[in-house]
Formats: sequence, C-alpha cells, structure tokens
Amino acid sequence: MIHDFENYLKTLKSIHSGTDLESAINAARYLFDDELSDLLSFIWQHRDDNKILVKDLVESITVARRIVNKCLNIYKDNSKIRDMLYLDLALEEFLRIIIERNIHKKINWDQLFELIGMVLENFRYSYDNNEFLECFREWKRLKGMPSFTQDFSLHAKAVLDRLSRAIGAFVDHCYQMLQHKAEFLGKAFHANSWTITLFTEEVVRGRPAFVLSMLIHHLDPILRKNARLGDWQVISPGHAVGRLEVVDTLRSIQGKIFGSPTVIIADKVKGDEEPPEGVTAVISPDPVDLVSHVAVRARNVHLLFVTCYDKVCLDRLKSLKGHVLDFAVNASGDVVFEEAIKKAKIPLPRVKLVYTKIARPQFTTYALFSRDFRQGLVGGKSNNLKHLEGKLPDWIHLPLSVALPFGIFEEVFNLERNREIAERYQELIPGIEKNRTKRLDEIRKILLLLECPDDLASVLRRVMKDAGLRWHEKWDDTWLCIKRVWASKWNERAYLSRKARGIPHEDILMAVLIQQVVDAEYAFVIHTVNPFTRDSNELYAEVVLGLGETLVGNYPGRALSFISKKKAYKSSLLAYPSKSIGLFGKGLIFRSDSNAEDLPGYAGAGLYDSVMIEHPKEVTLSYAEDPLIWNADFRMELMNSIKKIGIMLEKAFGFPQDIEGVYSKGRYYVVQTRPQVGIENE
Repeated sequence: MIHDFENYLKTLKSIHSGTDLESAINAARYLFDDELSDLLSFIWQHRDDNKILVKDLVESITVARRIVNKCLNIYKDNSKIRDMLYLDLALEEFLRIIIERNIHKKINWDQLFELIGMVLENFRYSYDNNEFLECFREWKRLKGMPSFTQDFSLHAKAVLDRLSRAIGAFVDHCYQMLQHKAEFLGKAFHANSWTITLFTEEVVRGRPAFVLSMLIHHLDPILRKNARLGDWQVISPGHAVGRLEVVDTLRSIQGKIFGSPTVIIADKVKGDEEPPEGVTAVISPDPVDLVSHVAVRARNVHLLFVTCYDKVCLDRLKSLKGHVLDFAVNASGDVVFEEAIKKAKIPLPRVKLVYTKIARPQFTTYALFSRDFRQGLVGGKSNNLKHLEGKLPDWIHLPLSVALPFGIFEEVFNLERNREIAERYQELIPGIEKNRTKRLDEIRKILLLLECPDDLASVLRRVMKDAGLRWHEKWDDTWLCIKRVWASKWNERAYLSRKARGIPHEDILMAVLIQQVVDAEYAFVIHTVNPFTRDSNELYAEVVLGLGETLVGNYPGRALSFISKKKAYKSSLLAYPSKSIGLFGKGLIFRSDSNAEDLPGYAGAGLYDSVMIEHPKEVTLSYAEDPLIWNADFRMELMNSIKKIGIMLEKAFGFPQDIEGVYSKGRYYVVQTRPQVGIENE
C-alpha cells in the first residue's frame, strides 16, 4: 500500500499546502522558459539524492529564485503573479529543508562560506532591507580574497557579526508583527498555551533566517580560530570574586548598591552605563566598544569587564547563578573561573579622587575666544585644545572654537525672570532619590525653560564671527543647545557617577565649548598607552566611518581597531569594522566642558552631553567599496598617521592621552584630548 499512501500524501499536500514544490511547479509550468524548466527539473530529480553536493542543489534553487523574482517584478497579470509567488515560496521552503537535512554532515569551509552567501541572497528575496543588502554585498566581495587566511577570517567575522545582528532584528520584527495576533487568536480558539508561546518562533524556524543562523553557528568558530580570536574579549583586565547574578541589561541595575561582591552577567550593554557599587566583574555576550564610556570607567576602577562569545560557556555560567565564583584572566587572554573556596571579601573602595574644589568664578563675559581659555574659566576640553596651539605640525588641525565660560549658568539662573524656575529647581534637588529617574528628568526639563539674558546672543554672535565660526540664524536653536548641555549635569549616569565618587553636585560647574562640526569621513579614538596590557610602548586606536559618537556611544558593532608599537612602522589590525550605522552631519556642536571631567583617576569623559545644532543623519553603512576596508595602502597610511598624532600629543602633554579626532578630505583634526584615565599615574 506504500504507493497508495504516497499518492494520498501528494493529494493532501496539493490541496492543503500552498508551498508543496511538486504542485507549485506543475501550476506554474506554463510560465517557464528553457533555463527555468531545466533548473526545476534538476531540483526535482535530485530532491532526495544524498550523493549530490548540497551546494550544487542550493545553487540551482538560488538561480531559479533569481529568475522567478525577476518575473514577479515584471508580471501584471494576477494569476501569473499568484502561480509564480507560490513557486517562490515552495522553493524557499525546499531550500530550508535541504540545508537542515545536510547541516550535520561534514561540509567543508569553502562550502559553508558559499552556502551563507546563497542563503543570504535567498533571504533577501522575501525580506529585503538595507542591512541584509550590505552584508550580502560585502560577503560577495570577500569571494575574491584568498580564503581563510587570518586577514580573510577577521574580515568575514566582521560581516558575520553584522549579519547576526540583522537576523536578531528580523526575529524581533516577526515577534512585534505576529505574536500579539497569535495571543489574541489563540485565546479566542482556546489553543494550548504552549502553542501560542511558540507560534512566532515556529514561523521564524520555517524561514531562511533560521538556516542562515545555523550556517553562521558552524562557520563562526572556524573564523575565530583562523583569525586567532579567542572565546573571550577582555575589555578591562582584572581579578574578581563575587556571587553570580544574571540580568537582561546592565542598565536595569543602574544605581543599585550590592552589599556583597557580585559578578554580573548582562545580556545587553548599551555602553554609557555606570558600573554599580559592589560589582566586581561584568560579563556579557554583547560586543562592547573598547573605548566606550562604560569600558573606560571599568578600567578606571579596575573592574573585570569581558565579552564571552562562547554560548556553551555562557550558558554554563548562567546555570551557576547564586554561586560565588573566582574569575581571572590567564596568560593567553582567556577568562578562567572556579568556585571560590573562601567567602569573598567586601570589595575595595573605588579609586580615590584627587578632588580640589575650585572657587566659584565671578561672571565676566558671555563668550571667550580660544586664545583666552585658561584654568578656572573653562574646563579641560577647552584648555587642552589651547595647550596644543602652535605645538602641532601643519598637517594636524584644530577645530575653530569659542566657549561660554564657567559662571554663565549661575548668572542666568539668578536672573529675576528665571526666579520661579530657580525655586522649583531647588525644591526638586533634595528629593531625587525618592524617584530618581522621574526627578532627574523633571530637573532637566525645568532647566530647558530658562530665559536668556539680553546681551548673551549679541556677544556670542560677535565672538563667533571674529573667530571664523558660522552663526546659526535661529537663536532659539542655539539657546536650546546651550541649555541642554547645562541640563546634562543631571542625566542619570552623571548623577550616579558623582554620587558613587562622593563629588558634591553643587561643586560641578559647566562651561560650553562651541565648535564647527568637521564633515568627517572617519573618526578615531586613540589611547596612547595600550589600556589592556598597559604597555607604554604601544598605543591602541579605533576607527569608524562618520562621526565619532558611534564609537564612544557604543553603537552596535565593532570599530576597526589596531595596536601599534610606537617605534615600529607597521600597525597590527585587530578587527575590521562591523557597525551598521554611521552618523554624518555638519553645523555647530556644543560640548559639555565641566570642571570634573578630567579629575585624576576619574573617567568623567562622556558623562555630560554634547549637542549638535543640526541632528546628524543616520546612514546604513556600506563597506563593500570603502577604501578603509579594501585599500591596504590607504588603511596603513591612515593607521600610521593616527599613530603619529597619538605620539605627538602624548609628547606635547608629557603624559598618556585619550584623543578623539577625525579625518576629512585628506586632513586630520584633533577634536579633543584628555589624560588617559587609569594610566597617567602609573
């Protein structure tokens, strides 16, 4: 009866399954040209052939879908579109079946690479967006490189990291689109609760995104090994003992004080968090920029901060939740851990600050030229740029700058016209801890209502014009940017950081540094002493496309990173860029310049806000043609120039520097520099 049952199954599929391949081929056959007819005959004849290479079958499906999708873009007749659409869906379904059937067989590295490219192309036929397009374009170009060398593997790993994020975003999109409908209908039909919970997951598992993730899972460890990347990336070295806790996001425990030493596993890290008191280590699968604010602050307080790329290891760690573990970094850069034999001691206090309260400056003027910057009038950002004037070669430039000095906020705050705002502000400060997030938000909103003194706009306009800075015609926009910088004194990360370090809130004074935004092609950050090895003969740098906020703000993805011996010509590339978003903009930027950002031993940089008067444009980055990625000579020249900038600035100040700069139209600019936190006194 086998033959009868096969026919019965065929009948059921043809009636109830719109994606049955045989039915779809027969229904659309009248539309086939010779090429498509031959391809589909080959696919059908070898559908159960275990001897044929999976790559050959997937390639035939890919070419067939390429033809089908061209037809779908041409046809106007609804019946033709319907028949071709069902064929396309059937081919997509068969692609998934073929790969799932063969994924556990021994597929060689080159075939894995080819399969990812073909499945990515197939996925784009049913879910096309810019992120998948750019991954596809870059992956195609990688085919022209010698495969699985260290450089190839570094580059391919960057694309896979970006692709993995895109798949995650697709899954989130499916959940947002389908799950609430499944819950509504499932309850109405009295479906079993487990079927409702799994509904969207099963939809995703039936799409090419699922097999794409399976292929990535198989290729990723191969690339990591060939690129000489371990399963761990140490963001901040150290030794840690503590009770293991697991959280969804590091931000969810902002401001919490742990009474005993605690090791946190956080699935998500944004990059601007303040490590909580009592936390001795942070472990996350989420890649973190090595120069992001949270990374710098972790190194400052000698907190162990690591990224774990091994899911098996991470799951094992999570299963030990509540246990007291001892973590250390071994000589090869891997993190090792064991259950602590002795009870952990209370962690040492945070690094003590050398904090000298400065006298309240008297109001003198509303705006300063850069030549008039000096200690006590403006903060470290402004004074460090002034220190560099005349000390750099012609090929390194400084942006045009003016500043609103210390004391202007207090002058504005005490105006009679702002009396009601001042009174409300004073009422809100004492009660911050009652509802911290809400109160801080209310304080910032109150400060944005401050009215401007009569002469401020005219004085600032004159100073900016004489300095060569372009004046923004809408004064209200300029005034709002200034107030937003002042109000950032009360953002949550700054408040928590001051509270943890014992810095009185009333002692923070805020100047505003105003600069023309350089139209950056690339932005870079330099640490003139390697922050991981603390080798003073070696610097570390990262480079991104566009403005540097994607770097210091820990936008998803990695930057191009490298280390370089200061006395050697060649730099060593550590990672290719995998960031998805670049920021591009122009106009003016209003930078926070407080008296506490550059205290010795205090990672104050980035606590307060810098505001662009024209919102930067977010662009989906394309690496497929970018010279930084594909032109080795250009990349090496750029890295060597960045290294020279680091060496010269370190020499100009006499101690290690944390430098932000940009490259634009063949010119290099130093935007700001400060002492490298945690290194300067070593």
